[in-house]
Amino acid sequence: MKQLLNNIIVILSVILVLFGCTRSDEYYRDYLKNGEIYYPGRIDSLSIIPGDRKAVLRFRMTTDPKIQTIKAFVRNSLSPNQTVLTFPVTQGDYGKIKEYALDNLEEATYTIDIRTFASEKDSSRAVTASQFIYGQSYISTLTNRSFLKFAGPDATVNVPYAVFAREPNLPRLGNFYPMQFTEVNYVTTIGDTVTVRITPYEEVAQMGGIKNPSIIKYRTVYKPTPTVIDYFYTPYKEVSYPK
Repeated sequence: MKQLLNNIIVILSVILVLFGCTRSDEYYRDYLKNGEIYYPGRIDSLSIIPGDRKAVLRFRMTTDPKIQTIKAFVRNSLSPNQTVLTFPVTQGDYGKIKEYALDNLEEATYTIDIRTFASEKDSSRAVTASQFIYGQSYISTLTNRSFLKFAGPDATVNVPYAVFAREPNLPRLGNFYPMQFTEVNYVTTIGDTVTVRITPYEEVAQMGGIKNPSIIKYRTVYKPTPTVIDYFYTPYKEVSYPK
């Protein structure tokens, strides 16, 4: 009886060992029967550099030599529609920084998914970036710098000059400030048009050789962010010289 019990235990142990030795991929045969999933190499460092109703799409191209095309899936916050842009890939593109201009955009937040394609069906996982694109609504919020008076020549400045209001709360010089400069246009005594630019840290625009009497025009120029690719301008204002 004891011998029979021992034999039963041995048989059960062998059965357990056989089940334990089943190949692990047997459990995943249905998942692997079509082979491993291949994902082409993705682009890197994607950014959307904004401008005035346009942008630059910038990224580093993958080094995957199988890539044939790049597709950009473009959406914006004003529309449910999606635009697909296709860019060919050449032999010299791999691993390089690529830039593509995007024109005729709306003033809205854009979201762009980038996928690389090794074939019609083999695409990489998406790389996504979002960015607000500026336009007329932003421009309408900009204010021209305040003109104060004409002065000079005097002991300080030996030519006539226009004086503008001091900008409040300026950051330390060298830090970003949206107001970039003020442009002053005037006509000289020989009929030339001269443009003088002064920064927000300057209050005086010198106007050597200005025709008297004449009209000066001035406007103020902005950038909403340091990397934006365009300047944004207020409308011109005119002042009679001498006032």
